[in-house]
Amino acid sequence: MNEKEEERDYYPIEIELMENHSQNEDDDSFKWTPGLVALSIFLFIVAAIFEVGGGYLMWLGIREKRLPYAFIPVGAIVLIVYGIIPTFQPVNNFGRIFAVYGGFFIVLSYLWGFLFDGLKLDIGDYVGTAVALAGVGIAWFWPR
Repeated sequence: MNEKEEERDYYPIEIELMENHSQNEDDDSFKWTPGLVALSIFLFIVAAIFEVGGGYLMWLGIREKRLPYAFIPVGAIVLIVYGIIPTFQPVNNFGRIFAVYGGFFIVLSYLWGFLFDGLKLDIGDYVGTAVALAGVGIAWFWPR
């Protein structure tokens, strides 16, 4: 048994995900399709919901001392799940995935604060968010 076969036996799920779903966008054979775009945006949004939601539960438990025995461990679990979600992105570039994800995090943070914490957004919040999303589009979909 060679090293590749041993690795496949030890990490069968991860290898299958990497081979079937992750592509190097620097490779000339990679092409964004409508399905890959939809999947990628969906994963960014889900990751942001989990990160902001988990962080908010931690905030409630630690800073506001609301049900700390429930909110802190549940928040920690939600944050662990958040850390897994970006690994399902259709491209195989950690730095670019997390850099682009930052724009989605900004949008979801503002939205969460507005919906659940009474945040009043101002023009700077809207303009900053628009700039971040423009950067996301450029960085993620730039032809390589």
